[in-house]
Amino acid sequence: MSRLLSLDYEPLFGDGDDLASTFDSDTSCFDFDVVLWDPARSFESYAEYSATYHGLPSLSDTQSARIMADVIRRRAEFQEFLSSGRTLIVVSRPPQSCYVATGEVRTSGTGRNASKTRIVDRFDIHAALPITDPKFVRAAGNRIEPVGDGVIQRVFRAHAKHLTYAATMTEPRGTVLARVRGTTQAVSTVVRTTGGGLFLLVPDTTFKANIDEDGEEAWPEEASKFQADLIDALGAISGTADVIRPSWSERFATQQVLELRAEVAKRHAAVDRARGRLAKAKESTDRAEALDQLYLGTGRQLELRVADVMRLLGAVVSEQEPGRADLHVEFDGRPAVLEVKGRTGSAAEKDAAQLEKWVAAALETSGTAPKGILVVNAWRELPLDERTQTDFPAQMIPYSTAREHALVTGLELFCIAQEVLTDPSKRDFWRGKLTATIGRITEVPDWRGILHETSATVDSSDR
Repeated sequence: MSRLLSLDYEPLFGDGDDLASTFDSDTSCFDFDVVLWDPARSFESYAEYSATYHGLPSLSDTQSARIMADVIRRRAEFQEFLSSGRTLIVVSRPPQSCYVATGEVRTSGTGRNASKTRIVDRFDIHAALPITDPKFVRAAGNRIEPVGDGVIQRVFRAHAKHLTYAATMTEPRGTVLARVRGTTQAVSTVVRTTGGGLFLLVPDTTFKANIDEDGEEAWPEEASKFQADLIDALGAISGTADVIRPSWSERFATQQVLELRAEVAKRHAAVDRARGRLAKAKESTDRAEALDQLYLGTGRQLELRVADVMRLLGAVVSEQEPGRADLHVEFDGRPAVLEVKGRTGSAAEKDAAQLEKWVAAALETSGTAPKGILVVNAWRELPLDERTQTDFPAQMIPYSTAREHALVTGLELFCIAQEVLTDPSKRDFWRGKLTATIGRITEVPDWRGILHETSATVDSSDR
């Protein structure tokens, strides 16, 4: 029985030896006999939430590094996997292209007028394919015609009503197994590698899962039958079913095999170390980027990041209680309550009124009047350089000033946090400033000196 590994391929039917995993996971192909990969589903995990450039996803620096590293790793893995006589099945998909950061940034101008241009390259996840690019072209339909009378073509004929194509190949590699009816446009090919492995490009299927009464996916019986028939057909022509290698055989090997195993182990160790460093770098990046919710976010994410800044300034932050202020904190024994809001426009008088309600409730409970701090991420859907309107309307300033509220925007809090992270000696200053402020906070660094515009993008091939 062949052991199957799915890399973002659905559906997968099998037993305990089979595994559904993802392209970007650390799961190795080498524990399996057959790998099934769907490039389109894998690509979605990198391109989701990305910006666009020339009509294609433009990946962040972090996602760019991820996809390129994963493609290099999987391509090498696929090549070795096929060289060992095993089978790789890939769903034929149209180009899965995006723009990735090259790491090069060009600066023009000086001072506040300086602008940065991020240089990008076009990239396709199909670069992980272990064969010469068959030149996929976007084309969709279901009139598929098997070519010849081999065992795989017989499987295609038996399940013809469930097959569909999303791409054709203008330069197919190996043997064409199926094409668009009445044309020479290939939709499925097979390549036998020098190591005896099989590389198969297959059309997509129309199988859809239903949700049963237990909330589980229920695939039609034809889906599992198609997979079983295809795997059996591949086993019949690949010879993988005839390979016998009991556990005791590991005790014996030629000197060449021993040296190759040592080389593989050495390279795996190097990859593991590199992945560890990448994971740490990604973790640090994620932590650093989390604070951008101060000028982007709303709701719970915004509240959590405000709490992070309060802790950075030395406050003790109490857990939020339902029906109470968004945050209760203490600065050197002095209590404060915070109302935190994300707004698509400016702050509103009702925000200040809500804060005063929390102040009064805390006074009634503890007998001590806390400092009221209103944090509003105003105009949060606008780019920073377009937030030119008033954050706190003039009519609410007298109300807040009379009640000694401190008024701070999410962006200002972000800038304060960045200054303290850069120079921890500023922590006491900003802690005192925040608790002493009545009305709008002042002396906050200009965000333009902290955030650098990197949205300008240039394809490196255009230069």
